[in-house]
Amino acid sequence: MPKTTRREFLIRSTPLLAAPFILPALVNDVFADNENFQSQWRYCDKCEALFFNGFPTKGTCPGGGGHNAQGYNFELPHGNQLLETEKSQVNWRYCSKCFSMFYDGFADKGKCAGGGGHAAQGYKFRLPHDMPGDAADQIEWRYCQKCHVMFYNGFPGKGKCPVGGAHSAYGYVFVLPFGHPPDISIRSNVTTQGWAPIGGWVQVDAHSNGSYSFAGHMHNSGGLNLRYTLAAVLVTPTGQSFGFARNNHRVDGTETVFGRNRDDDWNSPGSDIEITRNWDQVSRAQLHWRVVASDTITGTIENFLEDLAKEGFKRLRETLNAQPGFRVANFYMKLLQSI
Repeated sequence: MPKTTRREFLIRSTPLLAAPFILPALVNDVFADNENFQSQWRYCDKCEALFFNGFPTKGTCPGGGGHNAQGYNFELPHGNQLLETEKSQVNWRYCSKCFSMFYDGFADKGKCAGGGGHAAQGYKFRLPHDMPGDAADQIEWRYCQKCHVMFYNGFPGKGKCPVGGAHSAYGYVFVLPFGHPPDISIRSNVTTQGWAPIGGWVQVDAHSNGSYSFAGHMHNSGGLNLRYTLAAVLVTPTGQSFGFARNNHRVDGTETVFGRNRDDDWNSPGSDIEITRNWDQVSRAQLHWRVVASDTITGTIENFLEDLAKEGFKRLRETLNAQPGFRVANFYMKLLQSI
């Protein structure tokens, strides 16, 4: 059997023993029968269309170059078997060429800024319409009858359409949600142990559909410039663990006079199917963390995560082996943010 380094153990998804009784066999059924939400849908302030901002490249904008995200982070409902209702419309899709949200319900696929018609890929979205907006839902999103994309109709200019001129609104007035609450949200204050004067908070939000966000804030209240690494791990009652890390980031002290930045803020979204597969356990998880600021940052964090892995596996094995019918145990450890 080939040797595995400690770092490889931490970063890879590592089932230590087979456990066919733990995970559901047909995970796709969850996505087929229930409404789920995808985040990272944003307003582009150049063309005023709705586009997906979850990739390093930003598609093709009719205003030139890639799209430019501004404003709310919309979380939109999707599902392969969702039915159209009086107040919701299906057949909205992501275009793999321009990254915009477009209506795929006609044989004509509109006009794409990437050339030709739009090319549907990924989820099938069901978008609400003709309802009042509120603090978590924005109104005035419309279908453009020229290019077929979703655009924001709340400004006088009406954006830039790839057909030419501004977008032209037609049909329903859509109401897009940007405040879908997480199923679990766990937050903890964070401070260093020792001489390094930095601290703040860390938070993990997760949805039963597998989406998550890893967010936090750190502040340097001392004089020296510091680099820190923070690890956070969700540990379930049976020892399954999901890890996150903020690696080697700088927070300035008072010794920096010009361009001083004493704070580090982040919010990293993502998705992991293992969260859905193990949701019964994840929903009852506890958050553990460790932060270090020294010249041995990486080694210290790796030791911390490896210790948690060992303890989690031990607890899971003991729990399952105590139940009739369970003769094997499984430990799942995946670093969702690479260290």
